[in-house]
Amino acid sequence: MKGQSYHDYLKVLGELNLHSFSFTLLRDHFIPELLGREQQTILYWGGKQLARKFRLSSLEELISFFQTAGWGHLQIVHQKKNEMELELTSKLIEERMKLSPDLSFQLEAGFIAQQIEQMKGFVTEAHEEIKKRANKVIITVKWDEKDTVQPVLP
Repeated sequence: MKGQSYHDYLKVLGELNLHSFSFTLLRDHFIPELLGREQQTILYWGGKQLARKFRLSSLEELISFFQTAGWGHLQIVHQKKNEMELELTSKLIEERMKLSPDLSFQLEAGFIAQQIEQMKGFVTEAHEEIKKRANKVIITVKWDEKDTVQPVLP
């Protein structure tokens, strides 16, 4: 896996389609069973790890990554000096919300937090807020301009 980039994977796998049933089986049934009470923490950490392996260079590329990965349509709703609010939607997310009472989007939150941290160079955290009635997930990202991080080379 080391040395492979997001673009390398797109070249090889880009024409294949994500099968939503298999994704949902893994994401909403197998992983929660496997991880148990630590699911939220491990998924957030896992999202950060994935972001370190698949470094993106811009918010546009982040939005494109989400669409390509089948994670949903990501858009910026609000942006302030040290905070950003993103909205995640898709037909799959809408259907998952109908079928599973305890969804987690910590993988996505961790991924976003790490990508923004790498782009901005400041310690960054993100948290999710599931809006079932509106069929969307709000991910709030905050960074601390007083707490810089050392750039990690690819």
